[in-house]
Parts: sequence; structure tokens; C-alpha cells
Amino acid sequence: MPGDLPPSYTRYPERFDPIDRVYVGPITSPATNDWNPHYDDPEPGKKLADVAVHNSTIEDWVVSPPHTMHRVDGLELTVDGDGAFTAEGGFHYRNKCGYFGVNHLYVRGPTATIYLAYSHDPACSESEVRDEEGYWYGPVTVTGSLDGDFDTLRIILLNGNENLGEFDSTDTMEFGI
Repeated sequence: MPGDLPPSYTRYPERFDPIDRVYVGPITSPATNDWNPHYDDPEPGKKLADVAVHNSTIEDWVVSPPHTMHRVDGLELTVDGDGAFTAEGGFHYRNKCGYFGVNHLYVRGPTATIYLAYSHDPACSESEVRDEEGYWYGPVTVTGSLDGDFDTLRIILLNGNENLGEFDSTDTMEFGI
């Protein structure tokens, strides 16, 4: 993460305020876990590198009310032998100006974690899609590289739909590597 931005905590210290930090990338995880004194630093050479979120455009979206469960928010992971990964799937967008991005990355032991958050472009004010409806579903892809030996890649959606079939109660997708 950029070194000039301190972590932004909500009242729950394990969560970050997604409005303050949403980057499409590429971003590399920090070499230390100074932002959380309870986490040991990553082992030397272990990191998430060049993580980027690729959002779709309104032309690729389809109508899909989220509570119908017709299209479920989620990603499927593929990892190459060299550690390059692609997580592909889709999420519900709230408005034409919205996008998903990285809120935080960290490495802790054999687990690499990516926090994703939803935000919107404040310069975009006109919308053919009604704001805050959440009825639009579009493709999202997360790419990057796992440098080092990992057992698990965890992707956490901070402010996603709470009624998702493939997520647990914390909106966490966990993939064995």
C-alpha cells in the first residue's frame, strides 16, 4: 500500500473504512505488518505483488436484483505454477459511477489476504443506472502474484451483499493454493 496513507479503522479495529482507501492497483503488500501490532511481519520474500482489480463497464452489466440470488457475488481462483493468480467472477454494482478496488493487502504466515471494497467516482454525477439500487451485476477480475510459499489466498469483500451464497458470515472467500 502507499506508505503515505495510514490504515483507516472503523469502530471495529479488524475492519478498514472502505471509503477512505480503494485502489484499482497494481499494489504490492507491505514488507511489515506495522499497521497491526498483533500480526508478525511476513517472512522475507513473501508478498502479494502487483495486485490489480479490473472492473467491468456499464455496457457489460446485466439487471440482477441481489436478493433473488439469480447471480451470486463471488470469484473463482486460478494460480499458475509461478504464483501468478487470477480471481474471476462478478459483483453487484450500486450505480454507474461505482467500482471495486483494494482496501488493504497483507501477508500473515502461510496466508495472503486481499481486502476489497466498493467505492464510487465522486466526479461522476449523472447515472443511467439509478443510484443505490444495487440491481446491476458485472464481471470483476483480480490479478496479481503470490511471491513465496502460501497455503491460502483469502479475499474479503468489506461492504458486499450480506446474503451471498458462497461467502461465510464475514464475506470471506478462502482459496487453497
